[in-house]
Amino acid sequence: MKDKVFLDTNILIYAIDTSPSYRRNQEIARKLIATHIQNETGVISIQVLQEFFVVSTGKLKVPLSSEEALEYIQYMSILEIIQPNLDMIITAIHLRKKHLLSFWDAMVIQTARAADCSLLLSEDLNSGFHLGSLTIQNPFQ
Repeated sequence: MKDKVFLDTNILIYAIDTSPSYRRNQEIARKLIATHIQNETGVISIQVLQEFFVVSTGKLKVPLSSEEALEYIQYMSILEIIQPNLDMIITAIHLRKKHLLSFWDAMVIQTARAADCSLLLSEDLNSGFHLGSLTIQNPFQ
């Protein structure tokens, strides 16, 4: 069985960001996405897709249209998508308190754990942090 890898929102954002200053990150993100689609090891969450839509259509220097963002979301739906449930939210609240995280970061971590991912790729979290069998890594460092 292949280890599953959770891709945080910033991976998806860098993949479509055309800013010249992020060219290196764009290449890394695109390669990561392609690899995890090909290997069938990639996992995302509903939260990641929601955040992607908001950031990609409004917070980039060159934002996507709603239609372009929707097309990309449909493309990314080939990955395993995890939907939150009440137990995940409650556990995320406890993680938030214990590890002094934002609720949204705790939800990403808990979603990755619920999906049995061994690796969570994110620029926003503490790279090298371990929580049980989950390791957080910043692929852009």
